[in-house]
Amino acid sequence: MTSAARQIRHYRNVKQLSLKNLAEASGLSASQLSKIETGKAKLTIETAMKLAEILQVPAANFLMEPAPKAMARRTITRGNTGILQQTPGMRLEVLCADFKEKHNLFWKVQISAGDLAENGGWRNHPGQEFLHVLRGTLRLLSMFYDPVDLLAGDSILFDADQPHAYLGVNGPAEIIMVNTVQQS
Repeated sequence: MTSAARQIRHYRNVKQLSLKNLAEASGLSASQLSKIETGKAKLTIETAMKLAEILQVPAANFLMEPAPKAMARRTITRGNTGILQQTPGMRLEVLCADFKEKHNLFWKVQISAGDLAENGGWRNHPGQEFLHVLRGTLRLLSMFYDPVDLLAGDSILFDADQPHAYLGVNGPAEIIMVNTVQQS
């Protein structure tokens, strides 16, 4: 049983709601809710948000898996002190890279490429990629989707195994990038 399943059942019991009552309040069937509570059905973000609202708890209680053990680690990268990597059309600064077991890679990236050739062509890698635009306009190219322009404050998450590339529109763009690391 997943942590989310245990949490849903726990808070349903705390609120003294039967499976049937919670199912009716959420618009789910009792059968579907039972499958979610036993870990036999996937909990979607939409359903987690709905159940959290009814049970009056943060949705993160259902969406986040707990760490395997309590840790009090932290890592700090002071401004402009991260390890730098230069690739065609991009300057990447590694952020918070001190942990031995890495699940995510964090980067501050400046994109100067104005076209695909300046960018060095298509990139792809295992895992997912999250981008948040700090300054400028970022154009994300993908072989599977139409190009999308992201402005300062915009974010996107996508499967990074699809070929993709980044361009600065009308000048450089600066972003925060988070790459997941595939676990073996």
